[in-house]
Amino acid sequence: MGLFTRSTPDGDNERKPWLEQAPAGDVVFAGAEFADSYAVLRWDTGRGGVGLVHSLVDGNASCKMAVRALHNRHGARLGERYACVVAAQTATQVTQPYVPQLLAYDLGASGKQYETTWAQLAAVLGQPAPYWFHALRDRDAIAGWRPGSPPAVVPARDIATPVTALTELAADEPDGSPAAELCWYLAREVRRRGHTEVTRQIAELQGNAADGGDGAHLVLGAVPAPLLRPGPPEPAEMVRRAGWLSITERRDVLAHRVADFAQRWDGGRDWHTGAVTDLDPASCAVAREWAQRLVPAADDQPPTVLEKVLLHNAGNADTDLLLHDPVAGLPVLHRDPGSLNASLYTYSLQRLPTRSPLAALILSGNGHSCWIRTQDGTLWLAPEREGWGIGFGYSGNGCHTLARLVDVLLDDISAPAARPNDPAAPRGLFELLRDTPDDRTTTYTRAQLLAARAG
Repeated sequence: MGLFTRSTPDGDNERKPWLEQAPAGDVVFAGAEFADSYAVLRWDTGRGGVGLVHSLVDGNASCKMAVRALHNRHGARLGERYACVVAAQTATQVTQPYVPQLLAYDLGASGKQYETTWAQLAAVLGQPAPYWFHALRDRDAIAGWRPGSPPAVVPARDIATPVTALTELAADEPDGSPAAELCWYLAREVRRRGHTEVTRQIAELQGNAADGGDGAHLVLGAVPAPLLRPGPPEPAEMVRRAGWLSITERRDVLAHRVADFAQRWDGGRDWHTGAVTDLDPASCAVAREWAQRLVPAADDQPPTVLEKVLLHNAGNADTDLLLHDPVAGLPVLHRDPGSLNASLYTYSLQRLPTRSPLAALILSGNGHSCWIRTQDGTLWLAPEREGWGIGFGYSGNGCHTLARLVDVLLDDISAPAARPNDPAAPRGLFELLRDTPDDRTTTYTRAQLLAARAG
């Protein structure tokens, strides 16, 4: 079957988008199929097949990516099955109410996707088409849908942050496990948020339909299952951090999946690690001292969660060498070992795991790095949060952040890395760091820092 029927006498059909052409004749629902991460409901019409696409991994589906996935599945026979593909989108309008959007793509035409409406799609199909909110896109429910089916009842969840790994990990943990408490909380919180969001969106869509809007021309593929327990209280910060500490030290696939969830959920906010730092022992004497304590990482086991994330963010698992900092308990990536451009990558910590007081602050201009030496002689990278860098030798945000950090570490060596809403540091301490040369290594003793803070 061709992509287009013969033109009407005035030839308008060939110039119109497929969905706006003459009536499609008899329409038969042909079921669902799955191509890569797309669910496609297909109808056969007198002018060819039309597919309604929902992404199973994202709120929005790309017409062109869906067509590519279908082509991978059907090859040269794709044109025999589809003349037009319509992709469901989440609502894009800022104002209320919520009404999902549609984009369409005509195979064999200009190659451009275009906006369409549920009313237009319903006119072609002779019946409203189903929409699945992104929190309710259950593969089995979509596969089982038929025209006239009542909405499936689906537990709401965010398809971009699946919770299966969380519940599986928690189920295997012993009683009292911080990791289990953390994972159960996150899984239930994802469900709670999904249920709240989709319930609101359905109410808005129903209001739009009652007013005769485009929402009147679609049906719901699913509604959220009721929540059977109240929203869980968030675990205390120490429980969250202890849970993530145990998870990020693990090497199993399940822990890696839970870590992937954390990266999408909040970027690993409660992990004990902070920013990834690039260090060059060849040009920085302090980094050279630190590098002397590094040992080879285990090469007979899969990487830990932290090792895998570090490799993903900064390295190449095939060419780079993994090391281990036994003092900080952190992985270190030796990038391009043996080359002139070799460098070391590791994490800073969000808190220093020591009770020994701050003895000195070391600022390396050559290495553009900030170090803390504690009274017991141990060298630490200064705590630093991802996205909130520290620096010196200038008057910008990085210097303000470092001054706030030093201010609190003088009183409590285990204080967390500075946050953007923390109180400003004393002016004298900020000015000391601002005026520090950035082309050499400078060491400030505890006495010097305390004097600057008091000045």
